[in-house]
Amino acid sequence: MKKIKGTPLRVSGAALVAISFGMFACSGVALADGGGGASGLLASGFLTLSIGAIMFGSSSVSDRADTSVALASVAWSWLAVSIAGALPFLMTGSIEWTHFDDALFESVSGFTCTGSTIFSDIEAVPRGVLFFRSMMQWFGGMGLIVLAVAVLPALKIGGLELIANEAPGPTADRLTPKVTDTARRLWLLYGGITLFMIAALMIVGLSPYDASSHAFTTVATGGFSPYNASVAHFDSLLAEFIIIGGMIFCGANFSLHWYAFNRGPKAYHRVSELRWYLGLIVGSTFILIWLNYGNLSLGRNIRESFFYAVSLGTSTGFGTSDFTVWAPAAQIVLLTLMIIGGMTGSTAGGMKILRLQILVRYSFREIIRARHPKAVIPIRMGAVSIDEQIAAKAVGFILLYMGLIVFGGLTLAGLGVEPVTAFSGAVSAIGNAGPGLGEAGPVSNFLVFPRLGRVILMFLMTFGRLEVFPVMLMFVAFTRSVSRSRHKARQ
Repeated sequence: MKKIKGTPLRVSGAALVAISFGMFACSGVALADGGGGASGLLASGFLTLSIGAIMFGSSSVSDRADTSVALASVAWSWLAVSIAGALPFLMTGSIEWTHFDDALFESVSGFTCTGSTIFSDIEAVPRGVLFFRSMMQWFGGMGLIVLAVAVLPALKIGGLELIANEAPGPTADRLTPKVTDTARRLWLLYGGITLFMIAALMIVGLSPYDASSHAFTTVATGGFSPYNASVAHFDSLLAEFIIIGGMIFCGANFSLHWYAFNRGPKAYHRVSELRWYLGLIVGSTFILIWLNYGNLSLGRNIRESFFYAVSLGTSTGFGTSDFTVWAPAAQIVLLTLMIIGGMTGSTAGGMKILRLQILVRYSFREIIRARHPKAVIPIRMGAVSIDEQIAAKAVGFILLYMGLIVFGGLTLAGLGVEPVTAFSGAVSAIGNAGPGLGEAGPVSNFLVFPRLGRVILMFLMTFGRLEVFPVMLMFVAFTRSVSRSRHKARQ
């Protein structure tokens, strides 16, 4: 049988096959637990495996390898796994078939590592399904790393190629000459960190199930927890510190970690984005402690301020308390952290520290040029001069990013959502942060948004996770391919 030339079809098929094995593994967890859901997970796995195998086996990599093909492969594979990820919730009865959109919301939230949920009582869901829920974020987190480090810089999209100049070794051509080899090394690092997290959490008293579930979502900076109280369920300072360390580590550039493991820790000293990233977390912690002074006991204030500065600064979204009762100024700080996010090439969401750096330096440059219009002033980050085109892309991205937040917030408010909830929900969705403010806080769920509102949030999650420019270019590429097909048909 002649195979279809279609890289997106083949990549999507491979992605479906990969997550089907995750469903099979989770069915084993369900059987061991005895809490039900095993048959639904098995059925979901077989259906996903069958469809993925057909897509993979009937297609081959196309001869044309350009930006549009790469973007289409990434975006459509993400769509495919998001639809497949809804099956376990439906086939186990955790979500009714009439609410397929809710199952899709949970799946998109999982694979985009957002962490928002529609479940009001998470602990009522079978543990096997909850384990798959955490595993979705683990798969999604690695998918983003490969995209950000191995694919997008090589395609010079969205300003990520700046990493090649500043960071020592985080791009496909620096880490390894081949994208596949880069992805393989990143998988080894990602898996190694996950195993370390599991072991560390088990040492401090968590069960293998709890340790694995939280390790998956910590490394992915996703924030899903199988408990209603999230990390607060354990009431363990040691577990919190381990999770905080994992969030900080995984909110930083993964290829930089790889380089440091091979060349030594001095590699970290050379990257200004890392200093900004850590400085933002530490600075935000002190600001939150100051703003919450008098409202919380000193020990609790320090503990919760540090935890949330890391959790929302890395867009993880784990919770230890209800921060919606904090002072309004403190909530604004948390919202700002959601917008900024972590480092480029990490599992974290947000607009990224690197773009913030460029924006700040670009703004200062323009202020100086206003006084000296004829002066030639390069935009510098350390010893590196930033190309004007890259700087323009980064600034344009930020403007588009903020524009989508405004659009999402206004649209949600127009659907009847309370304004604070609407705009914080939009920020949380596009920043892949999980909880919002108002009625969408850490102790609530996203059923406070109407059905159409949750559809809008899903689009924002996807835009935020896959980067705005690539998603838009994917649609452009699709439109062009349709136009070409119509043109050929007319001829």
